[in-house]
Amino acid sequence: MFKKAVNLIEKSNNIVIVSHKNPDADTIGSMLGLGISLKTIKKKVFYFNIEKELPKKFDFLPSYSKIKNNFPKYCDLVISVDCGSFDRIGIPKKNFSILNIDHHKTNTLFGDVDIINKDYASTSMVVFELLKYAKYKISPECATCLYAALAEDSGYFKFDRVNAKTFENASELINFGAKPNKIANLLTNRNSLAKLRLMQIYLSSMELKKYAKVCICRLSINDFKKSGALISDSENLVQIGLSLATVELSIFMYELQNRQYKISLRSKNGIDCSEIAIYYGGGGHKKSAGFTVDLKDIDDIIDNILKKVDR
Repeated sequence: MFKKAVNLIEKSNNIVIVSHKNPDADTIGSMLGLGISLKTIKKKVFYFNIEKELPKKFDFLPSYSKIKNNFPKYCDLVISVDCGSFDRIGIPKKNFSILNIDHHKTNTLFGDVDIINKDYASTSMVVFELLKYAKYKISPECATCLYAALAEDSGYFKFDRVNAKTFENASELINFGAKPNKIANLLTNRNSLAKLRLMQIYLSSMELKKYAKVCICRLSINDFKKSGALISDSENLVQIGLSLATVELSIFMYELQNRQYKISLRSKNGIDCSEIAIYYGGGGHKKSAGFTVDLKDIDDIIDNILKKVDR
């Protein structure tokens, strides 16, 4: 598949690298790292994300300011990074080839070429292996983007998929010029006051179910307005519930503008979040998944999730 991917890249001149809705470090870092490398082989690269506002915590990444939310009129190749399905990109299918790079086991394989490694801790690891295979230049700027993606998507090396290969890649990226302490500080120690206010509201909404084994938190549109926070400020709040000693499943719901709820699931021990998410049209990993539902269905869905947990 690497050979097919390189062939696609080599014969393309105008390449758009796309990241998913509500972007996280993995999709942004993978996109920028890949693009920086492709520019060294004289490819025209355009970075696309559908959101009007991107998380400010990633603004230190090289080429971050070049990400646009208007899709170009013409391209011959779209490279999707960290998108489990085509609808996560937010664009119509047109006359272009698609290279699909991901690490979600629920990926729908929507590309002309699909490179999926569900055993990797991040999509950036897949990108890194592709760049090494192709012998494309990996500059310190490229390494910084890929390392940031790996560090945050692996939970700073504490999630299940972290293994010897994860640390091997991290070490290689450091040798290519990534600064791990600087990157970690820039990603974790620049919270806005609005985010801390949102966190306070989030914690006040907490409910514990099933003898404190399930944690449920929710945020409304008004909660975001009241705190002054952005949707991106809610990223990783779901992990707070999971940090409780008794909790085995953390459920975080936040209201979207179109009267829908985005539901994020995180688990430890034996609960398969992806099984729940797939049932509702979403996807993800065993211990990290999500889906979107209509606002009117939210209470019934939570009841159904709790019944699934019982089983």
